[in-house]
Amino acid sequence: MIDMRGIFSHSEYADTVEKFEEYKLCEASICRWSIFKKLHKDIAHNKCPFCETTLDTTALNSSGTIDHFRPQAMDMYPDLKCEPKNYILMCNLCNTRYKESKFPLVDKSKRATQAKMMEETEEEQPLLFNPAEENPLYFFELAFRQTEKGGILELKERKNLSKDSYAYQRSEAMINLFGLGYVNEDIHPDEEAKELRVDILTAHYEAFIELAQAVKKAIKTGDKKPLALFVRDKNRTEMLKEYGFYQFLLNEQFDIY
Repeated sequence: MIDMRGIFSHSEYADTVEKFEEYKLCEASICRWSIFKKLHKDIAHNKCPFCETTLDTTALNSSGTIDHFRPQAMDMYPDLKCEPKNYILMCNLCNTRYKESKFPLVDKSKRATQAKMMEETEEEQPLLFNPAEENPLYFFELAFRQTEKGGILELKERKNLSKDSYAYQRSEAMINLFGLGYVNEDIHPDEEAKELRVDILTAHYEAFIELAQAVKKAIKTGDKKPLALFVRDKNRTEMLKEYGFYQFLLNEQFDIY
């Protein structure tokens, strides 16, 4: 999962919001949220911030869209339809087949259905978090796991989170709702979606297992010189540095099973 928190302070964000507001004025209050797509893709290195699949490839469900993080449905958050901070980039698989129009809360009676500004949702205790607002490193660690279908790279709840904590609940909810853990694949009833998700987790395993093994060896032996040489080898790591997974590995927030 990619840390997108730099987006609101990005040099192009204010200009993009200004253009967005101009469209609303000249087009009968139509919200053209697609105008934020380029900026979001730049921040995410053309990857889905949630599952980190590369966008706009020939693969099924790989095109990226800007969606409402808090859904715009009338029984959800209709007045946040045109709130720029409620937008987030997702691949089609995460957006239309996993998240859909879900936005679970610890207590659904606290849903701010009449919220007109993001500040009015602060008491909700949502179980999902927007990576444009909070750091995924706080919630997760990586697991390189062997399954009957081969190696997969999945997210796990971070070890130092108490199972009774709100943070653990959020970590668990994100993993389950977006299908980011192979062990949780049965939560989603769509067999094709599950297969597509496993394909993505498998591709991530293949891309990062060599680096993960190098980090593990450095931790075990205390000799970090081979790892330093690995990291400095641009042919091996330049592409990997564009993923959020890369920072998880450098922070030693992972296990190989």
